[in-house]
Amino acid sequence: MDYGDTACRIEWDQLPGEVRAGIERQLGSEVVRADGQRGGFSHGMAARLLLDNGSRVFVKTVRGDDELAGMYRREADAAGRLPAAVPAARCRFEVELAGWFVAAFEDVEGARPRLAEPGESADVLRTVGLLAEVLTPSPLRDVPEFEAELGSAFAGWRGFAEMGVPEDLDDWSVRNLDRLAELAAGWAVGAQGETLLHADLSPGNMVRRPNGEVVVVDWAWACRGAAWVDLVLLAPYFEDCGVDADQIIAGHPVTKDVDPAAIDAFVCALAGYWAVGSRQPPPPRSPHLRAHQARFARLARDWLRRRVGWA
Repeated sequence: MDYGDTACRIEWDQLPGEVRAGIERQLGSEVVRADGQRGGFSHGMAARLLLDNGSRVFVKTVRGDDELAGMYRREADAAGRLPAAVPAARCRFEVELAGWFVAAFEDVEGARPRLAEPGESADVLRTVGLLAEVLTPSPLRDVPEFEAELGSAFAGWRGFAEMGVPEDLDDWSVRNLDRLAELAAGWAVGAQGETLLHADLSPGNMVRRPNGEVVVVDWAWACRGAAWVDLVLLAPYFEDCGVDADQIIAGHPVTKDVDPAAIDAFVCALAGYWAVGSRQPPPPRSPHLRAHQARFARLARDWLRRRVGWA
């Protein structure tokens, strides 16, 4: 699946002139070209900027009072404090300009990794292992725990069971709704840990350089949890490319000693999270988000169904 054209973002030339001028002052050089980035599901500006001194920088900006501004600030803060061993784009600066929040990051030359390609998949999985190694224990002690971030959102099946089953819910989920709610209720026990997680790993948040190095970007959801959580969050993207997620899980160091029941509970909660999200009203400036969530709700559900073997 192509994740490259999902966002309805403002463009560089649509920013107020004083914001553009302020960014150029911070950079110490004028912008000669701005290549807008269309991936992701947020509406702030995101662009690779070519400067008249020949250098490049990646800049994100959103109005300071926008509902997403807090996540932009959080991303910049985390990206500015990651250890040098982490393959990530560092935040060069963050600043408030004329009512807009601006964050500038190192520009990374490359492309999104293709998970269906064995070589590129191996590069991604090696990077997941590296992250678990260098980010345990978490070097950022002030980030929240994963459970605190998503505890209520991961109770989707229980919400369906208590508040009413959606008319379009598939037959398997309806038949097993109580079992799904019970299984998902225990997800947090196994997911606790002291690893710094990216918590939003996807091909869209990775850039693979020509030498095979995979750089992880967009640390807006950085939090603490078990080292295996990031791999399981990424696994449905392998499914989306026709790669068996269980083969990925079974063959990776971060999951080799993890209780399969803990992974079952987490996948179950993740499927419920996407099932609920996909049925919410579409955000006016992110028209593709609900379709994405619906697709991944089905992928996670089908993966879980194979794992648990329920009729």
